[in-house]
Amino acid sequence: MAFVAYSASITALLPFNRIFSGGMGKKWNRISPGYSARLRAGPSALSRTSSFSSAAAGKAGGAPPLPQLSEADKTLPIYTWPHKKKPRVCILGGGFGGLYTALRLESLLWPEDKKPQVLLVDQSERFVFKPMLYELLSGEVDEWEIAPRFSELLANTGVEFLQDRVKLLNPFDHWGMNGHKQSSCGGTVLLESGLLIEYDWLVLALGAEAKLDVVPGALEFALPFSTLEDACRVDEKLKTLERTKFGKDSFIRVAVVGCGYSGVELAATISERLQGRGIVQAINVESTICPTAPTGNREAALKRACVTVLTDGSCHRRIHWKTVCLIRALSLNITSSS
Repeated sequence: MAFVAYSASITALLPFNRIFSGGMGKKWNRISPGYSARLRAGPSALSRTSSFSSAAAGKAGGAPPLPQLSEADKTLPIYTWPHKKKPRVCILGGGFGGLYTALRLESLLWPEDKKPQVLLVDQSERFVFKPMLYELLSGEVDEWEIAPRFSELLANTGVEFLQDRVKLLNPFDHWGMNGHKQSSCGGTVLLESGLLIEYDWLVLALGAEAKLDVVPGALEFALPFSTLEDACRVDEKLKTLERTKFGKDSFIRVAVVGCGYSGVELAATISERLQGRGIVQAINVESTICPTAPTGNREAALKRACVTVLTDGSCHRRIHWKTVCLIRALSLNITSSS
């Protein structure tokens, strides 16, 4: 038995591996945005952004117009904001970008009549601290420590939360570049539940998803590692293999495809968990792994963890249940020896 953990096409939302040196545990109630950058909203920047959005959506380059709400959609229930005159900010996506933006807007000092109302929308009821997903595999943390509920994180704030998925975005054209000007609000968001949200400002922080259709076989035979659900599935697969191989001489063989920061740490974590019972091989399309890391550190980390690295242009071509085939006519056998 063996399995493939796939991280080749997972786009990291943030360019770092870990942002805290220790576990989060009970510190979630002290979470803080910690931004030092100044917020700027000058008229020139606003006009450039709005003009670009309108042109990109309409006439420029022959791009198709933005989809519009149907007549039936216009009769859907509308989200009721607490205050009619205060600015309305809708944030789509509750990852680092979305959650920190919501908390930052809440923490800033505003004139009473200018403090924005903030609504955060995410498809999950939990915020996932992705840099610590690996600790879930090693048993260093519990699920609740790295995935607290939004309702708990936002309990003492003025930020409202909705668990839902986005169906349609309909930004209004304030510049008249695509026809008649619209200025009643910034636009609308239609959710899959049928709820319509009118906003003045919209923040898109939808993050990234694992893309498994790049390599044939990955969708059927590989496990992505990007979400809490992914981490739980990998953990369950490892537990199954550990039970199956308990007391036997055969090894648990694991191939990790993709040697970015996620893939490297995933390979090292699995190797440390399996110790002498497993063989972990990391496959990368580039000639080096984690090119921005200090020279030598990346290789040393995997060497200490007993992970074999296959690089230098050996790009993965297809994935089967028992093998990973590489472009350079190299077939990595991950079948157990039994």
